Amino acid sequence: MKRSFVFIMLALMALAGNAQVNAKRLKPYLSTTTYCVPGMTPFVENAIAIDNRSAVYKEFEPGKFKATVEIQTIFRQEDKICAFSKIALDSPVVTDTTKLDGAFIDQQRFSLPNGEYKMEISIKDMNGGEALPVEAMNLEVNYPDDAPAISDILLFDSYAKAEKQTACSKSGFDFLPRVYPFYGANEDKLHFYAEVYNSNQLYEEGKFLVNYYIETAESSNRMQNYYFNKRFDVNKVNVLLNTIDISELPSGNYYLVVEMRDRSNELICSKSWFFQRSNPDVAFDMEDLAGVNVANTFVGNITEIDTLRKYIRYLDPLCTELERNYCTNLVKTEDTKTMQQFLFNFWSKRSPMNPKQGFEDYLAAVRRVNMSFGTTAFPGYRSDRGYVFLKYGQPDKIMEVPDEPAARPYEIWHYYQVANQRDKKFVFMAPDRSTNDYQLIHSNMVGEINNPRWPMEIYQFVYGQGYDQGVDQTEYERGWGSHAVELYNNPR
Repeated sequence: MKRSFVFIMLALMALAGNAQVNAKRLKPYLSTTTYCVPGMTPFVENAIAIDNRSAVYKEFEPGKFKATVEIQTIFRQEDKICAFSKIALDSPVVTDTTKLDGAFIDQQRFSLPNGEYKMEISIKDMNGGEALPVEAMNLEVNYPDDAPAISDILLFDSYAKAEKQTACSKSGFDFLPRVYPFYGANEDKLHFYAEVYNSNQLYEEGKFLVNYYIETAESSNRMQNYYFNKRFDVNKVNVLLNTIDISELPSGNYYLVVEMRDRSNELICSKSWFFQRSNPDVAFDMEDLAGVNVANTFVGNITEIDTLRKYIRYLDPLCTELERNYCTNLVKTEDTKTMQQFLFNFWSKRSPMNPKQGFEDYLAAVRRVNMSFGTTAFPGYRSDRGYVFLKYGQPDKIMEVPDEPAARPYEIWHYYQVANQRDKKFVFMAPDRSTNDYQLIHSNMVGEINNPRWPMEIYQFVYGQGYDQGVDQTEYERGWGSHAVELYNNPR
């Protein structure tokens, strides 16, 4: 099957912020959402964007060039293949390959009954020959027929009334999804779409309330002035199609949350979606600290300025971007009182029932990572493994592989659930076997470093394969005992 899609000018942080992308290093981005119409089979929608600058363009007519990538998608339950697709996706035709920008996109829909699946995606550049390692992830589809539920949240750039229904049309509209959930400083609108199911299971008639709001990803604090609600008549399906003005939203990592409540304001169900915001012109609000009284609190006795600076530096993995920037400047001052106020305010927000206990538990975690991951160059909390441990907690599984033949030492961490994200993995690699400095080289966690070529970094010296063969090298030869990809896709 052959497809060609309209050119998309996506404002992606990774596209705009990266250095020049080599034309042979394919760079894809994936967004997966699930939906269901009551009484029908649920479905999964995949949107895959390919960075135009990362694909190989081939001349097919004099002065006309295009890229083609092959995308294969498989959904499995154990050894059973439940859905399969293999398509060739064409880029827009261009006449000048030196001025590539933006991305081209593929959207596909798969009907899948409720259940747990392993989704495997393979992507190959048909012109350049590069095949990315298979990306596998677990996916749950769960839409009961007899209970209220909310679809995944679709972030989109634009939408239009569907002139002709396509496989991915929803509620009579066609949407241009925002595959990479990043909003730059020049963007001030967040558009989103969600479906609410089976409100008629609560009441035969009347109205119910849907709230939607933005909260910080690090602390789940609701952002002031970003809490909204809307009343709906009960129905089998209700559509929430809205825009939020984010012009004053500070830089940081956030969740957009949609929740359904009954007439007594009791939570029935909710769904959330991660996004990032860059807005450097919005500064930290000092009013949050001005009225904080630290007398008779756990920070009141912390008066040594070097100790306060150390404790504030420890907070880096938990800070929002705005807090992090503020801390960087705060520790350069001699302002003991403001440091105490910031420290108490920080833990009062993260652990409102018992700020002192939250602070002490975190210090214990810092001591643990300092002992486990520290090197002669820096303490453990500043290492990549320490950062991930402090930010996301202890992994459910850690696969340590210090001496695999022909591989650099590596570790794979697996989290079953982190906040609202499932099946998240982190790959760390040490440059050699004599150091404890394991560096993060890949993760499927939204907002963290994502490098589809991470196996190459681990196995780049197999059979003499090194950087000397050039930056265009994308394949690695798997020798005896090479298990990294298998461990990543099937943690044990």
